[in-house]
Amino acid sequence: MLISPALQTLYADLVQQVLDRGEKPASVYTQKKGGVAFLYARRTVGAVRLDRYLGLSDDPATQSLAEAIRRAQDLARQGRKTVSLLKRAGIPAPTISLGRVLDAMSDAGLFSTGVLVGTAAYQCYSPIVGAALPAASLMTQDADFATATLAIAADDGEATMLDVLQRADASFRGVPGLKSLAPPSSFRSADGFRVDMLTPVFRRNDPDPMPLPKLKAGATPLQYLSWLIADPVPAVVLAASGILVRVPTPARFAVHKLIVAQRRRSGERLKRQKDLLQAKALMTVLAETDPEQLATALRSARAHGKDGWSEPIRKSLVELAI
Repeated sequence: MLISPALQTLYADLVQQVLDRGEKPASVYTQKKGGVAFLYARRTVGAVRLDRYLGLSDDPATQSLAEAIRRAQDLARQGRKTVSLLKRAGIPAPTISLGRVLDAMSDAGLFSTGVLVGTAAYQCYSPIVGAALPAASLMTQDADFATATLAIAADDGEATMLDVLQRADASFRGVPGLKSLAPPSSFRSADGFRVDMLTPVFRRNDPDPMPLPKLKAGATPLQYLSWLIADPVPAVVLAASGILVRVPTPARFAVHKLIVAQRRRSGERLKRQKDLLQAKALMTVLAETDPEQLATALRSARAHGKDGWSEPIRKSLVELAI
């Protein structure tokens, strides 16, 4: 079912509004120390509140910064109304846990270089492609709604990955890997929510996990990931006042699913089924709304070679009878 042009416009306006905020929205307040007034900004991130020192209340630079933050807060209030409207209209929204995790990651700037992939990214595509994607393609097991996967190519961040995730849920801990001294590439909360870190393969001898010293984390190198996350597009997750993320282009996401479906192990039948369902759902819509984007992605992938690219694409298309 196609999403109405009015809703598509509303979503596009929300994306632009979030991009235009500049400063992070927050409540500005005054605190006096020793008779001197200082300005601070308090914002909610994930499940916690963070305070930011702005400066002396009578300093023109501080006042200018405070005004910019107030403008961002006004835009955020408008964003909350738009998010509510889109959710009531049936546009997919994340679970509370996923929304808090993505909010914490976005606030920490991880989507300036990172790209959301997996089912969490798939949930973002309905307003982007202009059609309601079938719910059956969202998951093959409930665990899909309790996972966030970040593809990251640069080790950026002002806080460690664990610090960021604990703003969403204080119970997050690193999941020990096979190498005892290696940094964790996965994190899990007490209620089972999992965050996985991925990175493109740069060289054949890349360590696994690839160390990300600034984040005090690691990332699992994966083939095809560099192609998947090339030229990502901005998206807004419908939680809070709108959470800005980046996702792969819908066509590359679909074609990537065609490839990885054929590389699943025999014990990953449910994941393989989900890959094919998501690919088919997106390709069906794109064939109607943006056939050139789909054709371009298929040509790009096939140009990389036969065995690892065009042949698995062919096999998946045969299975899907496309």
